Amino acid sequence: MESLSLRRYSAQTTSHRHDHAQLVLPLDGPLEIEVAGAARRLQPGWVCVIAPGERHDFSADPALPFLTQDAHWLPPALLECSFQPLNGDQRRYLAFMRPLLERGQAPLGMGELWLRLLGQGRGISPRLNRVLVHMDAHLDQPLPTAELAAKACLGISRFNQLFVSEMGTSPALYLQRRRLERAQDLLRLTDLAIGEVAARVGYQSQAAFSQRFIKVLGQTPSAWRRLHGGAGLPSESGEQPGA
Repeated sequence: MESLSLRRYSAQTTSHRHDHAQLVLPLDGPLEIEVAGAARRLQPGWVCVIAPGERHDFSADPALPFLTQDAHWLPPALLECSFQPLNGDQRRYLAFMRPLLERGQAPLGMGELWLRLLGQGRGISPRLNRVLVHMDAHLDQPLPTAELAAKACLGISRFNQLFVSEMGTSPALYLQRRRLERAQDLLRLTDLAIGEVAARVGYQSQAAFSQRFIKVLGQTPSAWRRLHGGAGLPSESGEQPGA
């Protein structure tokens, strides 16, 4: 599930429980919440962790937005405490996610990456988490292996070994997959021309982007968009149909 959304809550105290885990993060102001018998005026910069089946009582200014995430699993580190502060990397990634969520353009896999970053979870080391967050935030840039290795404070050879060991694939193949996942979101959710989509996921050439898209997904970007998006969106050349 790992779904992310922006929500607002009532000023009247509400109580409920659900069979999935949930994370709640204040963005612009506090949330009054009680979980597992512990009450807190939760401020921005903190996350509330709600385990499956756990009752929680909450209220807030209805004008304030909150980031919530429903999930079928939680990294073990997140289950250690109901209220946890965000570190610098987590705050920066939250700032990166917010405008995407406000525009309804959250890329595929962002929720799972956010959980990994919050919990340093599922066997992913903190240094590799830094790299994954950096990659996701800069898919429009070249991202050479030397830059990624430096982000992990490792030499290139050791970085490649660590990446394959923890992610099961090479940095180049992982980056290629993330670029195409982001491209699919942009094609489905926006009316950007194909060339602009290509640029936003790190391709200097629209032709190279289309070739890679066809090789992996079996369709041109415009054909994929027609199938998964809406009518009247820009064509392969970036021109409006019928123009």
